[in-house]
Amino acid sequence: MCRFVKDNFVFKIILYILIINFFIYLTAFSKTNLNNFFSDDFSTNEILARKFAKERQLISVNLLPPHSAILPNYSVIFPNLINSVVKNIETFAGLSKINIQGISEFLEYIDIKGSFWYVPSISYTFLFTRRVGLEAGISAQSITYSLNITKENVNAFLMDKIGNISGSGLEQLGGAIGGDTTFRASFVYIPVHIGLKVLLGMNYNIINTFRFGIESIISKIETVNGITGIRTKRETTDTALYISYELGWSINLFPKKNWRVKPSIDFSLFEIGYYVRTINKGIYGDVKEGISYFGSGLIDVNSLLPAWETFPIYVDFITSLRISIFPRFGFTIRF
Repeated sequence: MCRFVKDNFVFKIILYILIINFFIYLTAFSKTNLNNFFSDDFSTNEILARKFAKERQLISVNLLPPHSAILPNYSVIFPNLINSVVKNIETFAGLSKINIQGISEFLEYIDIKGSFWYVPSISYTFLFTRRVGLEAGISAQSITYSLNITKENVNAFLMDKIGNISGSGLEQLGGAIGGDTTFRASFVYIPVHIGLKVLLGMNYNIINTFRFGIESIISKIETVNGITGIRTKRETTDTALYISYELGWSINLFPKKNWRVKPSIDFSLFEIGYYVRTINKGIYGDVKEGISYFGSGLIDVNSLLPAWETFPIYVDFITSLRISIFPRFGFTIRF
């Protein structure tokens, strides 16, 4: 991490700007008012000052799944989406102008399942002024996919190949299948972030958040090949770094109530950012390797899935973008 900061000029500039902004807003108070702020004794505009002193902390909960380096916001729908794509692979391939000759028949024998869970993002904000504060937050989510070909389906697929490739000698292979062929990939994603929150508008309800985030990804890919008998397991931990800007606003639920704790509903229009360090290449390589073991003896996966290095240069840029529409819907308590 320290080496990355040292070698990355853009990241150093961003870090310096955050540090400078922190001290600017901290020293925006005069020395007297700063001391009075923490002692709860304000000499000027005492009513407003005391009100601010009581409402300088915010705890926010985002009920939507977090965006990640490998999954967009609404990743809860991904297992069903993947199933739909596989079942209609020829239609999607035709629209995308992708040649899937040799894989569409293979997919007919595969049973695909997926699961997903997440912990809502929780963040804490301390306001140095009535409009500017420092935010920190954390979340977690996990997504798992499993591909399975039963022993019977493997045998049926091989018999289908024999029908198309007579005299290949695959007849004897059908009786040597030891069991089901499976592929299982799970990803646990733990994002943390710090940011500068700026409240605008007459009622401080327009929320601007500038973030720096660290996303830890723990991936586990396991395969069992019923034909070759080979079992593989790969566990990888990697980290992605990003900067972003989010625009949203909050609605005070009880604006006329002078309560000590004030609840509000908040939501965001969009978040846009960029990953200064990505993990896409590593994740893609691990999945490609696992699928190649999964399909060994049945299909040549390497000929169907190209290496990451062969993709056009703009793929790196596009996959490094962090763009979310309506990334937040939740609530905040201010006290």
